[in-house]
Amino acid sequence: MDFNKIGRTATESDNQSVDKKFERELPKAGIALMRFIGYIETGRHEPRNPQHKPALKTQLIFELSTPKHLIEMEGKKVPQKFTLRLNKGLTAKSGYKKVFNMMNKALGGGHTHFFQMLGKPLLGEIFHNTSGEGDKKQTYANLDDAGAFSFKKPVSVDALTDVETPIQIMEQINPSQGFLWENESISDEDYVSMWESLFIEGTYEKDGKDVSKNWIQESIQENMEWEGSTLQALTEEHVSLDELETDSVDLAAAAESDDIVAM
Repeated sequence: MDFNKIGRTATESDNQSVDKKFERELPKAGIALMRFIGYIETGRHEPRNPQHKPALKTQLIFELSTPKHLIEMEGKKVPQKFTLRLNKGLTAKSGYKKVFNMMNKALGGGHTHFFQMLGKPLLGEIFHNTSGEGDKKQTYANLDDAGAFSFKKPVSVDALTDVETPIQIMEQINPSQGFLWENESISDEDYVSMWESLFIEGTYEKDGKDVSKNWIQESIQENMEWEGSTLQALTEEHVSLDELETDSVDLAAAAESDDIVAM
């Protein structure tokens, strides 16, 4: 799928350069060589905190390939995935916009949409922070420290000469993923193709029950605006026109009888 092409098209109605669970090992803190491999919008969801407003949710997915971030799968060392979750907001002060601007700058500028950055290498830093106390104490991994995101150009700089030397970053292992929620510039064909690419087959056991692995599509279907959306119309079965015509005839016939009472 040509995400760069879709990103250029999506810019027509969503120019991001303009102001406007499976358990995994926690990525180790420190410098991270990374590659941007996924940008997914899951729609508008209710907040956990009732004092907050519903927000459009996004996920940015990275492969971390620094030696300490490699994990073993099927006998091979492969990059660990890291997902950055952000509320979508295009004001200059939003974390979402700060991330876009920093990634855009680190990659040389000129991007107007996250899709155009997919597959490209970056340098960053993983930070750990904890919350809660006692048994509820948890440690989280983040790409920001007190709101300052760590994305940089993937180069090493000589302290005396300022000469930049590109850092070699492992080639991409996982396929790029991308999904845009209700973007009017995208063709129906591309929309359905993006949706189908998110499907994850199978289940896993949790607390004695089989749980679907297809969590990305299910998260999108759970958003507040799913009912009546373009995506719902394109992916769910609806009654045929023949059925609608039959219903209309039956309704008209019923209206001539006593089956329908005016209120």
